[in-house]
Amino acid sequence: MPTFNRKPIEGIVALSPLCLDDDQSIDYEAIRANIEYLEGQGVHGFIQLSSMGQINAPSEDEFKELTDVCVDAADDITCVVGGSGTSQQEVVQRVTYAEQAGADGTMVELPYMLPIEEEWIGPFFSDVDEAIEGEIAIMVYNFPPVTDCNITPTVWRDELLDIDSIKALKESNMSVGHRDEVIATVTDDINFISPYDAPFWYDSMRGGKGFVGILTWVAPKLFLKYYEECRDGNHDDPWVREAHDKIVRAFGDMNRLEGAPIMSHEFAVLNELAEIGGQNGGPPRKPYRPLSEESRAALEDAVAPLREMEAEL
Repeated sequence: MPTFNRKPIEGIVALSPLCLDDDQSIDYEAIRANIEYLEGQGVHGFIQLSSMGQINAPSEDEFKELTDVCVDAADDITCVVGGSGTSQQEVVQRVTYAEQAGADGTMVELPYMLPIEEEWIGPFFSDVDEAIEGEIAIMVYNFPPVTDCNITPTVWRDELLDIDSIKALKESNMSVGHRDEVIATVTDDINFISPYDAPFWYDSMRGGKGFVGILTWVAPKLFLKYYEECRDGNHDDPWVREAHDKIVRAFGDMNRLEGAPIMSHEFAVLNELAEIGGQNGGPPRKPYRPLSEESRAALEDAVAPLREMEAEL
């Protein structure tokens, strides 16, 4: 199992929305308050600047200030700052700044301005590893629908598992065969993190160590119990089965909002989930737009069963 020099990447790692004011400036205090809320709820970690959290929206100066705010706000909660960018140079700049600022981890996706070749994956992550001092943990993010390049089990075996700073993987290739082989390949060496809340039910049976919390915002106590029960092997407990079924349905309904295809509206969806949970969201950075009133109402309906189940705890 991996050894983390700072706080580990495991458990529920919630996606933190990029909160903006009406004038499109970043509301740093709203982001700080969200982080403090997650920590107060017992959530184990957060990711600021994920794909869903508008990783490419901030300027260089905004990235630095946002990183500083996140590190300062995090006490016992694991702070992961997204280090992805449109070029390798930008990735290195972001990751090295996050390490120097004191972040526990950084989530790094392959640059995707244009497709890259599979044989470039290992050298890319090796270069990032060589640029840092070795204190920050890298969580590799594999998301082929965006990057147009898949990190295969062979690449993991032959190249990535030998890179010291790589401590975790967020695997968003949902092909059953691919995921099955990847989790068998990596779980003895790094923490396999499910890409969202629902798959942890399956992945925890195979050694998965946590999940990226998206729906977590609307019912954090429910998701903490769900995580703990799955972690402890109670997958067939009636409460766990019921929670899993409702999480799967809610996530599916979230992805089918009428008039709001998820790939164009995922920033708005994450911000709305935070607001439904009583926390800070705000509009996404333009050109992306908030959800319509109808889509917002449909999203509330989608997550209502989770909130009702949490109320019973």
